[in-house]
Order: sequence, then structure tokens, then C-alpha cells
Amino acid sequence: MAKQRLQLEEMLTESLIEFLESICNGVILVDREGIIQYVNKSGCHMLGLKGSEVVSRSITSIAPGTDILQVIREGKPSLRRQIRFGDYSFLVDRTPFVVNGQIVGGISLFQEITDFEEASQKRSEQERELRQFKELVDQLYDGIVMIDRGGTITMINQTYCDFLGTTIEEAVGKHVTEVIENTRMHVVLETGKPELGELMRIGDRELLVSRMPLREGDEIVGGLGKVIFNDLRELRSIVERYNIMERKLDLYRQELKRMKGAKYSFEHIYADHPLMKDAILLAKRVSRTRSSVLILGESGTGKELFAHAIHEYSSRSENAFVRVNCAAIPKDLMEAELFGYEEGAFTGAKKGGKPGKIELAHGGTLFLDEIGDMSLDMQVKLLRVLQEKEVERVGGTRPIPVDIRVIAATHRPLEQLIKENKFREDLYYRLHVFTVNIPPLRVQGESILRLVEHLISKLNKELYTAVEGVSRRVQEVFLSHRWPGNVRELQNVLERAVQLAEQGELQLEHLPPYLQDKQVVREGDVLTLDLEAELAKTEQKVLELALQHCGGNKVRAAQLLGIHRASLYRKIEKYGL
Repeated sequence: MAKQRLQLEEMLTESLIEFLESICNGVILVDREGIIQYVNKSGCHMLGLKGSEVVSRSITSIAPGTDILQVIREGKPSLRRQIRFGDYSFLVDRTPFVVNGQIVGGISLFQEITDFEEASQKRSEQERELRQFKELVDQLYDGIVMIDRGGTITMINQTYCDFLGTTIEEAVGKHVTEVIENTRMHVVLETGKPELGELMRIGDRELLVSRMPLREGDEIVGGLGKVIFNDLRELRSIVERYNIMERKLDLYRQELKRMKGAKYSFEHIYADHPLMKDAILLAKRVSRTRSSVLILGESGTGKELFAHAIHEYSSRSENAFVRVNCAAIPKDLMEAELFGYEEGAFTGAKKGGKPGKIELAHGGTLFLDEIGDMSLDMQVKLLRVLQEKEVERVGGTRPIPVDIRVIAATHRPLEQLIKENKFREDLYYRLHVFTVNIPPLRVQGESILRLVEHLISKLNKELYTAVEGVSRRVQEVFLSHRWPGNVRELQNVLERAVQLAEQGELQLEHLPPYLQDKQVVREGDVLTLDLEAELAKTEQKVLELALQHCGGNKVRAAQLLGIHRASLYRKIEKYGL
């Protein structure tokens, strides 16, 4: 036992200790009796203990229930075990420490980890940490040689000795060039530059090796060499498996983004009409802020599309985009859906409880679609969340801090609902920091035809058709129709028509019956103008004249027009004045 402990201490050379002190993982070395012989700085920091408090103590006094003594007895590693130490969780690998074919102790490698949900959101970081674990294990057990500043071998592992046809006793103490054919370890000491992934021939075999200088401050005190692969054929196999893993990882990342992130960006929104361009410009500006956004527009204008795009354009784009349709969720289920619930909060409550949509949107964006349909009692609770920035689950006793950005949308007139006591005025002003008005399709005039061309081009790619445009008669129908379903209705009409036509121009017979029967009124060769579009143009001109007459004073302009000042502000924002 004393001899084995002495062997363990001899393995802890100055160079090896320097290497172990430089890594970010915790390392604990114990002898066969479980007495701690060494713990590195990272390990002390993670455990919150000093080295002097740990060394020479039994490992069981530090980590009760550890299986490292079983690992030493059986000679089998215990990998990827999750343990608790105080308030922290660690991922631990425990392996036997073998010298000259005998187990002289054990090595415990550990890394602090976060909870499962946070770890799944930071998959790339976890993979990097796991690679570090693997690199550490490989460096300790697979083709390792260490030399001092004079090029003399101070440590070489059994795997490398087996390959070279020598023993640890014969190799240690000799100059590296006497033991390893064609080595450049002594060159790395002179240049101070690492050589990573270099080819080296030993006998009739080509190896891929890495050589790194070891430093103490600015001074080179030795070198570390590692055989990464024993044979290039194995390298090709590993590279192929690595590429497969990379493709799978990309797929998982895309799937995670699809499930938790926004599906659309501003590139998915076609804008040709000035009002639509202004809406997109304003949306991009407010995307960079933390403020709440209220999106107004008729059904089918693309309010959810704008909400997705605002999130994707914001600094929160890497975090969750959580959608809640306030009109689709029954009133008695809305509270549990939004705020979540604790176990036993009500009959049928899921064991362990469930986080609500607000909690899931932490760090990201919460999109409340059809906010005008939310009940008054839920509006009160939502207002508290926005003001206090914390949420309390149904049946819970402690508030949970949340950092969310709220985007709300509705097709209903909120100001009228406030007058009817169906919507809270304080919630309205909390949401109404920025308002994005999406113009209905009927006011966009000739822009509709350019939107039609864009949608047909997109449908041709999706449906493998070759439609080249629309006939003059179809253009007249599209311009005269009021499009109550807006862009959603137009997309459905075109999808049907493109599949019926397959190629050439869309004709009247390809349209749905309700559009085929539509009468287009003419005045000479010019179509009659849309009333709402003309009213919008006239309203804009009147507003411009009033502001010009009052020298830009909005209070006087509102009095001159006989409207409330808040209404004037909304109209100014609507027309971009």
C-alpha cells in the first residue's frame, strides 16, 4: 500500500500538476484507501473548499456515497454520474489510476452542470464541455508523453509504450529522440509553438499527433505530446462518424429553433404599398427595444407574421417565442395556461406541476394574439405580471421572476371596448407603448397586383406549377374586391387558382365562384376607386393641413379637427406623419 501511494505521488510531477491546474474541470486523485492525495484549483473552487482542507482527508467525508472505492476495487470506470454537493450539481467521471498494470488509486473528474432545461437550451455549450471531458480522459490515458525543458521524458503512459515496443521504466529518463522515432517534441520546446494534428511516421505506420509546450508564466518548462489516432484508417472512420453527428446536431438545432423560436422574419413579409413599408420600418425600429408592442389590423392581415418578425429581429431571437391565442383558450383554462400550476392545485393537475406560457417565455417574447378577447379578471392578473415582472403559479406560494417582452395583437377596437368596460384602460396603456398598424388589403390599390405576382411565384415553387400571371379580367376582379379576409383570403384564392390552371395565365374560371360572379363597375376605361382607400388618402391630407396650419402643435391641431389628442397621435403614427 505504501509503495502504491509512493507511485501515485511520483506520477504527480511538476508538469502534470501544471497541466491539471490549467484545466477548467475539477480533478481529485485518491489512493487505494480513498485518501485524497491531490485536488486541482478548479476542483477546490467548485467545492468551495481550500486544498489544505481536502488533501489527506477521506473522499467519503467530502462526498458521501461516492463509488470511487468500488471503482478502485473492481478496476472499472464509473462515468457520467450526476451528484449533488451542497446547492450544486456535478457530472462526475471516476476511473481507476493504473501504474505498471496495478491500480494505485482513483481519479475523479467533475464539472458543475445546470438543470436539465437550461442545459437543453445551451446544447452547444454542453457539447463543448463534454468534449473537454473527453479530451482530458484521452490525454491521461491514450498515447501521452511528457518531457522536461531538456527533452527528457518525465512521463509516458502504457498505451504509448505498448505501441513503441518499450516499457515505462525504459522510456522515462531518456531523451525523447531516443524513444520516439521522427519526433519533433524537442523542436516544440525551441519554437514554443504547438503543432496540432501533424502527421508522423513510426515504422510502417502513419500517426496523427499533437505536440504542445508547457509553460510556467512566460517560461517553457516542458512539453506534452499526444497520439490522437493510432492509424489514419481509424481517423477516416472517426471523421465520418463526426460528420454524421454534426448533421444530426444541426437537425436538432433546427428542430429546437422551430419548436421554441420564431418561424418568420421580415424577409417573409412582402411590402410594396407605402403604408405596409411604413409598418415594417416601424416594426424594425421597435424590435430593438424592450418595450411592449401592440399590433392592430383586421383578420388575415398578418399580425402574427409581424410578431414573429419582431422577435426574430430583436436581441431575444435566440430565446423562446411563446404564442397564446386568447380567443381559442376557454376562460376557465386561461389562468393555468398562462401562469402554470403547482402539483395538487386542482383536480387533474399534473404531478409535479406545470410551468405556464409566461414562465416558458422567460428571456424571450410572449405573443398574446387576440388580446381583445381576454376576460377582465385575466387582464388584471396579466397587468400585475407586466408591472411586477413576476408570476405566481396557480396553487403556488412564491413568485417567480420573469423577463419577458410582450407583443399583443387584436382586430377589435380596444378604445371602444374600454368605453364599454370590456377592456381595462391601464392594461391598454401598458401594452400601447408602440403600435404597429397593418393596413388592410383593400386600401393597397395597385400594390395588390404586385403582391399577386409575388405569391404566384412562391406557389409555383411549392406546387411545381408554371403560372405566368393573371389575365386583365382577373386583375379587375382583384382590384374591385374588398378582400374581407385580407392576405389570408388572397393566398387561399391564388392557391386554388394556381393548381387549377397549372400553367399560363390565371383566368376568371380558375377563381372561386364568389369572385367569378363579381361585377366590376367601370367609368370609361378606369376602374372605380375604392372608397376606404380614398377616405384614407383624404384623412391624411386633412391631418397634414391641420398640422401645417398649427405649426406642428398637436394640441391645437386636435382642437382644430375636433378630435381627442390621443386619437390624433394614433392617426399621425398610422400615416407616418
